[in-house]
Amino acid sequence: MSSALLMYLLVVYGRDTATAFKRIPRFALILSALFFALGTTCYVTSLTMVSTATVSIIGATSPLVAGLLSPWITGEKPGVLAWISAVLAVIGMAFIAQGGFETGHIAGLILSLAVPLTFALQTLMLRRYRDIDMMPSICLGGFLAFILATVFSQFSGAGGSVFAIDQHSFWLLMLMGPLQLTIPLIFYGMGARSVPAITLTLISMLDAVINPLWPWLFVNEVPEHSTLVGGSIILVAIVVCLFGNKVLSALAITNEAH
Repeated sequence: MSSALLMYLLVVYGRDTATAFKRIPRFALILSALFFALGTTCYVTSLTMVSTATVSIIGATSPLVAGLLSPWITGEKPGVLAWISAVLAVIGMAFIAQGGFETGHIAGLILSLAVPLTFALQTLMLRRYRDIDMMPSICLGGFLAFILATVFSQFSGAGGSVFAIDQHSFWLLMLMGPLQLTIPLIFYGMGARSVPAITLTLISMLDAVINPLWPWLFVNEVPEHSTLVGGSIILVAIVVCLFGNKVLSALAITNEAH
């Protein structure tokens, strides 16, 4: 992912790529990279300790975290509809992941709690410094995550064997890095220039809605009823957040006209 992102920066900035890194305030560059590295590491590690449902439900609280921290970090105060949308998103994710939530592994739960916190803080950093291209900090964070994985593997006793993967897995990861991570992150950074943090984190939850559609379309794996209900609630939450104020304004104008 970081290698592909670095290639993207080289294409965009050419010889000024180093300047793009220097353009970001050093404090913001380090913090943003650290949040990304820690968030990625905690997410992947937590999945090995607790169920995907647990990580998903806890991760769905990121809009709430972003909303709580926005006034102090970005100066943006989410409105009532934004808060309603954030709560609805958590409820929707709970429907999708119902039955799979577990509380047995304390370390896994702690790491899971770090996921929405770091993701929200990362988003808030992108939003606070929206006048600067923050992709260099994400690139740096990706390389830092790789270093963390290397260090942790040594302490785990696995040594270098943790990176020993078969050729099929290698090519899957080669595709996953640029397609699933680099490209979406570039668009996410662009979106942060004009979209509030709480809305950004809400929109990112669309993956929980769209993911079940692919096996449904291509392998005829019909989603469970709870998945459809939860996905619908998340969609409603996003629509309310994006268009709620416009609808209320239109209704107010109509009432004044009458």
